[in-house]
Amino acid sequence: MAFPNSIYGKYGWEKVQTSEQKHKLGTRMVFDDGRAFRYAEVGGSDIAAGAIVQAAAGVANHDMDLAITTAASGVTSVTVTLGGTASTKNQYKDGFLYINDGATGEGHVYKIKSNAAGDSGGTCALTLDEEDGIVTALTNGTHLAGLAVNTYSNVVISPTTVTNMAVGVAPRLLTTEYFGWLQTWGEAAVLANAAGVVGQHIRVGGASTAGGFEDMDFDGSGENEQVIGVQLLIASAATDYAFVYLTIAP
Repeated sequence: MAFPNSIYGKYGWEKVQTSEQKHKLGTRMVFDDGRAFRYAEVGGSDIAAGAIVQAAAGVANHDMDLAITTAASGVTSVTVTLGGTASTKNQYKDGFLYINDGATGEGHVYKIKSNAAGDSGGTCALTLDEEDGIVTALTNGTHLAGLAVNTYSNVVISPTTVTNMAVGVAPRLLTTEYFGWLQTWGEAAVLANAAGVVGQHIRVGGASTAGGFEDMDFDGSGENEQVIGVQLLIASAATDYAFVYLTIAP
């Protein structure tokens, strides 16, 4: 089944969620007013409307330095040796294999079509969704790799200690394990963790409340957090939902 990667939506479509997948993860939907959204799979907990949402955290024993078996150029089958955490079947479907070390061949990223289950400390067989397969042959003992789930798979409310990048804001209550839309660009209502300043950049909110934002005031504190937009209309009050212009992804 073919999935378009960008669609033009109607007002209200952003609030539709389903228990079955209807679009390819990451599909972009735009409105004629300029607002943009990305299609995502919700992780293990509901996400409230107006909450900032982040990509799933990486698995520490899968995310880099995995030994890789020999793979010739042009093939679409690669096997890696996992760390001390098992993998489930298709855990990395539509995600990525990246080569993080190993001279020639490092720096390449490959799309994963499917993966087999793998035991803790055992091997995990990957099938790549790449027409021409591996560009540069990979060698056991030389090349090391990491696995990443699709950025829009199993998304979660942005925690008080950030563990991945913010990918959008929930435009409605999103139900665990359902599929729906995250707003990434344009006017939105977003949970405020502190009083805001009109016209000032806003950032992922830090330790106050999960899913909220604070000002990026460049005062020497909290300046490393991800900027997600600009405060609009009126200064927000803490715990209210502020009107902001999101600039996460157009």
